[in-house]
Amino acid sequence: MAKVLLVESDEGTRYLYKVAITFQRIDVEEAENLGQAIELLKRDKYDLVLFDIMTEDFDNLNIFDELKKAKDGIPVVIVSDLKNSSAMKHASILGACDYLVKSENTIGDIIKRVRSIVDDKAKA
Repeated sequence: MAKVLLVESDEGTRYLYKVAITFQRIDVEEAENLGQAIELLKRDKYDLVLFDIMTEDFDNLNIFDELKKAKDGIPVVIVSDLKNSSAMKHASILGACDYLVKSENTIGDIIKRVRSIVDDKAKA
């Protein structure tokens, strides 16, 4: 079964994403911040990281450096309240496979993207 690492600082949003992703028959592990996410990445294998860049310990999209240290090749989808073309471009350059602005995407849109990436990875 596919496994997603969900990194989201807001407990309510984290719960909503977890329920919706689990409904897709995808296992979900949760991290409240980048530090917890890195520890989980060192211990386990994931098919995707769904990452809210507004976690309290996030700094300059350094998740990609940390991901490379922990485990290389994991697709990362950034989910953010920030519609910032500079951050979007920077995330793309550093390797994010998508950058979704929460106000422009429903939970259904985000879950469809997660499902699509997980399915594509399973086919590869």
